[in-house]
Amino acid sequence: MYKKLFTILSILLIGIFTFSFCYATENNMLKDAAEGVRNAVGGAENVIEDGARDLSNTSKNITGGTENMAHDATNDMGNIAEDTKNDVGYTATRTSAETGSTFMGMNATAWTWLIIGIAAIAIVALVWYYGNQLQNNYDNNDDE
Repeated sequence: MYKKLFTILSILLIGIFTFSFCYATENNMLKDAAEGVRNAVGGAENVIEDGARDLSNTSKNITGGTENMAHDATNDMGNIAEDTKNDVGYTATRTSAETGSTFMGMNATAWTWLIIGIAAIAIVALVWYYGNQLQNNYDNNDDE
């Protein structure tokens, strides 16, 4: 039984490898499909590449335009400042805040030192007051 089965399978395998069909004439359809896929991929690649190039150029143009505008504005401001200086002329006069600016007969420096002195006296008084409270608490705790 195994010999018959082996013989039949051997004949089938030899027949399959001996008489194979060649689809060379029908290969044009596969070539056309492969060519269509290549063309679609190439077209998509070109679209993406062109889009990226356009985006890059647009970004460069915007950056360059902004840089030129900022440069022009800086130059314009410098020119305006120079023109104003030339038109008005530069004169310096010495001014002092102490001339005629007193409050209750004291200038700003005297008021500043007065306020600092009052603040220092208040800080010393608070430290002394809280120090006495702390000392009194210790004295009261010793009595108990």
